[in-house]
Order: sequence, then C-alpha cells, then structure tokens
Amino acid sequence: MFEILGITASFFAIIALGAFTKYIGLFDEKSSQIFSNFAFYVALPPMIITSIIANPIKGLINFDYIVRFEIATLIIFIFSYTVAKFIFKLKSNENSVFALNATYSNYGYIGLPLVLLLFGQKAIVPAAIILVFDIAFVLALAAVFSTNFNNNSGFLNFINALKSIIKNPVIISCVIGLLLSFYDLNLEKIPVETLNILSGAAVPTALFAIGIIIVSKSVEKAYSELIFISFIKLIIHPLLVILLFVFWSSDSLKMLDIMWLQVAIIFSCLPVAATVFPVSQYYKAYVLKTSSAIIITTIISILTIPIVLLLVIDKNIYNFLQLLFS
Repeated sequence: MFEILGITASFFAIIALGAFTKYIGLFDEKSSQIFSNFAFYVALPPMIITSIIANPIKGLINFDYIVRFEIATLIIFIFSYTVAKFIFKLKSNENSVFALNATYSNYGYIGLPLVLLLFGQKAIVPAAIILVFDIAFVLALAAVFSTNFNNNSGFLNFINALKSIIKNPVIISCVIGLLLSFYDLNLEKIPVETLNILSGAAVPTALFAIGIIIVSKSVEKAYSELIFISFIKLIIHPLLVILLFVFWSSDSLKMLDIMWLQVAIIFSCLPVAATVFPVSQYYKAYVLKTSSAIIITTIISILTIPIVLLLVIDKNIYNFLQLLFS
C-alpha cells in the first residue's frame, strides 16, 4: 500500500498544483483546453511511440494472450456504452467517452511501476504487449463509437468510422510505434531525444489541466455514473480477465509463465488513465465527469489495488491460479 501511496502522491500533487495556479489567477479556463490540446496532439503521441519502441515485441507476441485481454476490454466497453446510452441517457459522444473511462487503464503512470516493482524487468514483455495493443484497441473503439452514423449505407458508415480513426493522432502514433518496433527500425539520436523530451510532458500536462478545470467549473453531481465507472474499472474488469484467462485456456497460454497472467490481472484493476481527459476534450464530451472519474478511481484504487496484489501474489492463491492456468 505504501508503494501505491508513493506513486499516487505525485499524481495528486500535480493536479493540486494546476488547481492552485487557477485559483491565484495564473491560468484561466481556456488554459485547460490549451494544455489538453498540447497533451493530446503534441506530447501523448511521442509517449506512445517511445513506450512501444523501448519494449520491442517482435517474436514475443502471444495472440491468445492479446485476444483474451482485448475481449475483456471489448465486453467492458460495449456494456458501459450500452449502460451510458440507455440507462444514464447520455448524448452523442458522451457514451463513447463514458465507456472509455470504464476501460482505459493508467498503465504508464501506475501500472508499469507496479509490475516492475513486483516482478522486475521480466514483466516488461507482457506489460508492453498489453500497453501497445490495448491502447490502440480502446482508442479505436472510442473513435468508431464516436462516429455519427447517419447514412443508410453500411459502406459509407464504415468509411466515416475509418476516417475518424485515421484522423486520431494517438491511434496514428500507435501504428507508427508498432511498425518501428516490428521492423526493428531505429531512429537517429536527435529524433529519439526529441520524442523522449516531449513524451515526458504528456501525463503531467494532462494532470495539470485537470487541476485547472476542477477549479474552473463545479463538478456535476453524477454519483451513480462515477460509482458505475469505479465499480466496473476496479472490480469487474479484473474479475472478467481472470475468468477469460483461467477458464478459456489454450496450449500457447499454458506455455507462458504465470507472471503473464498476474500482469494481466494487475493491469485490468488500474484506475482511469489521466490521458483520458485530453481525449474527452478532443471529443468535447464528458469532460468534467472524466476529470472526476480519474481522481475518484485513483483514490479508491489506493485500497483496491493492494487487495488485488495480495490475491495475485499470495502463495496459496498463486498456486491455485498456476494449477488452473496449467
């Protein structure tokens, strides 16, 4: 728990700093949009590219592993989208951003430090595979479900969805990173250093923007929505991953180290990623509630993540999972 508190303390410190600068008048509400645009269009793509090329995945990809994790993502996303549309009666792009909140985990800021702390460098491979494919998949889902399908032609609707994906800078960066990694293409020192500098600004800029927007506007009372997101993201998602991996096994999965399953479970129980906030501003939907969801799920995760970690690394439960997984 102390490790998680240490990781999240700086998380909240940057949000508080953003709120303080707005409170004293250094930045205004428009500044939040500027910071979010910078994070989404300028800093986030380099962060994704550098994360992918720093962890080469060629020859290490296990498609059974990817498929099961992404099926869990797909189920959570579609279920959350349906609940948003028909129960919470959200409008237009709010439904897809709501679903994004329920599926997009904080891999870079909380997930990677945790699994490296627990398992060491050997956790990099499964962590990188999940990070690369899940980010690309969930952002593609958000882009497709945010497309306005007004045309009766299925082909034209498909073209509109494709255009929405192609125009998304984060998805483009995922594709670029995958191509560079798969074909072992090495960038020169200057481009790499430039990307590293920019990528370091992605998370703190997004968090800083959240702090500004919190002070700028009163957070809407959406307790039921935030409770739903927290419950789905922190509890249902990891349980679904366990069910899919344990009870839908395969020969290729059985050949993997049990640590791969543990990383998948840990990565599925993480709070909403800070980078969902600039995505919400990109779609101009569910912005204030997204900032609340990021903060609330992160606070709750201080209690829930240690419980999941205890279950995952407990020797008796570890042996039980190994028995089921093998």
